[in-house]
Amino acid sequence: MENVTTLIETKHLPEYLRSVGTGCRFISLLTEVEVEMRKTNNPFVGTVKRSRRNGLINVNFSDGVRRRMMEKGVDPMNHVPGSTWYVHEHDEKGNPLPLCQSKKDNSVKYLQYYPHRSFDNEYFLHGIPLTQKEIEVMKTFIPPIKGNEFKPLVITLKMSSILWIKFRKVKTVVGE
Repeated sequence: MENVTTLIETKHLPEYLRSVGTGCRFISLLTEVEVEMRKTNNPFVGTVKRSRRNGLINVNFSDGVRRRMMEKGVDPMNHVPGSTWYVHEHDEKGNPLPLCQSKKDNSVKYLQYYPHRSFDNEYFLHGIPLTQKEIEVMKTFIPPIKGNEFKPLVITLKMSSILWIKFRKVKTVVGE
């Protein structure tokens, strides 16, 4: 199968993600997100990061935690899933989809994925690219990621931050 490119409006992206199903699969994305960082005395507030990313969707998070616990010699029965700020949508059989929504506002949709790699990172402030020196300074305002050695990194992206998404050689360009 050759690579195929399709176009879709942002408002139709959740419907498209529902159609992808619940099977675990690789995806590629081009995203544009505002960089989360400390705001006090920070001249870089509002910086946007554009990245090509790839990773997996529809991964069973709890199974991944239990597997990592077993690898470290910890009883996986000690794993108690915590709460999240979002909920997954489900297919007609009750299986979770990679599509999530905020518990506070179910009109805001997100794609949940497990990152593998991020590359071609570019940073912009008010539409102007940052220099390498500015990027180094800007990164000092980004707090370290707090993690748990057993929990895999999970990213939830707003639909509006996805510029294109690719599954099974079909690249879908997202626009208004």
